[in-house]
Amino acid sequence: MPNKISSYNRYNDTKSDNDSKSSTKLISAIYSPVINSTSPARDSGSQDNSASSTPVKTRAHPVGRRISDVSGHSSRNSVTESSQENNGLVGLRNLGNTCFMNSVLQCLSNTKPLLDYCIKEDYMLDINKKTSSMKGNLITAYANLMKSLWKDKTDAHVSPNTFKNQIQKFAPRFMGYDQQDAQEFLRYLMMGLHDDVNQIQTKPKPVAINENDEYRLTSTEKARKYWTRYLNFDKSTIVDIFVGQLRSTLTCMSCKHPSVTFDPFWDLSVPLLKGRSSSHIGLSDCVSLFMKEETLDGEERPRCAKCKSRQRCTKSFSIQRFPKILVLHLKRFSQDRFRSKLSTFVDFPMKLDLSQFSSDQGVSASYSLYGVSNHSGGVYSGHYTAYCKHPNLGQWYYFNDSRVTKTSSSQIVSAEAYVLFYEWNSAGGSKL
Repeated sequence: MPNKISSYNRYNDTKSDNDSKSSTKLISAIYSPVINSTSPARDSGSQDNSASSTPVKTRAHPVGRRISDVSGHSSRNSVTESSQENNGLVGLRNLGNTCFMNSVLQCLSNTKPLLDYCIKEDYMLDINKKTSSMKGNLITAYANLMKSLWKDKTDAHVSPNTFKNQIQKFAPRFMGYDQQDAQEFLRYLMMGLHDDVNQIQTKPKPVAINENDEYRLTSTEKARKYWTRYLNFDKSTIVDIFVGQLRSTLTCMSCKHPSVTFDPFWDLSVPLLKGRSSSHIGLSDCVSLFMKEETLDGEERPRCAKCKSRQRCTKSFSIQRFPKILVLHLKRFSQDRFRSKLSTFVDFPMKLDLSQFSSDQGVSASYSLYGVSNHSGGVYSGHYTAYCKHPNLGQWYYFNDSRVTKTSSSQIVSAEAYVLFYEWNSAGGSKL
């Protein structure tokens, strides 16, 4: 069975994070996006005018005709909090194989806490010009783009060119107009936005973890300690919205000594069942496969703190802290030398109950689907679109670059789903 490289990515063809050479904390691995060389290579869908795309059956004509570029300048109170139906229903111009970017941006546009943070300009009070490499330019460009999508206007679509200029400065891999992977783009964007508003502007010195001291703590106390330690380095509204915490349990099969650690995650990359490319599986099956207990043996054996030697162990995951926004990445693209895409139909629900995966028994963890980034085509040629549920209207819409059309919830679930966006709807919000 392939190994895990981080708490958000269950399987990859690299050494296990439990290997003695990589037994340090996973925070840096989780925070730094993993480059996936198996991303689809070319956008076979629309470019600029989206003329070759196949619209959904419920396609309607977009409102308005003008195309506008987004200014890099901000004006406070330039956006009114209106519930007019055309707010947020603006397409994004394809700049040339940038459908991956447009798909993710539309899903984030309909992420209400992040949208409010930008539209109300609260981010301006948090801009970090001391340690951020972009000095606030990335989140400013992103916020201005969101305003152009949500302010009262009749543009059918806008150009994200100004935003693209900033994201490629932060992450040069997005320079040019090659097709990229939507999930990788999302990770880089989240990292860049967080850096721009990270409240920690003086990094504290790393604190060595004393396993003997922590062994005396309860699981809840230990989880809080790990979370506080993480926030000492990375604390922002972006973290507050998107980051959860995983509990990892290693149990020595010789002495039964348990070792429990807690790591933050920005998204979860859940595997699809192997050898079932044309099958029909449920999303809960994918999450279960991510969480399930596995045996670490051979070169994967970690060092047992009690035995003082490398031992066979079992390892399993559970969710200690549920994020407000849960991003689930369906691992459709293979990581091996023979690149391929799994077309498995994953049946994902509108209402997702993850209570069974909670570290604490009896905790309710319910989410509602509001966004889906889709990928059609294969590894070397494909196109990204998005389904999003309007945060004010409750109506589903289909975003295909510059086109925005109304659709129904019955159209959302398909074999093209790639990245799923869920919002927390249990009483009391996220928990630790």
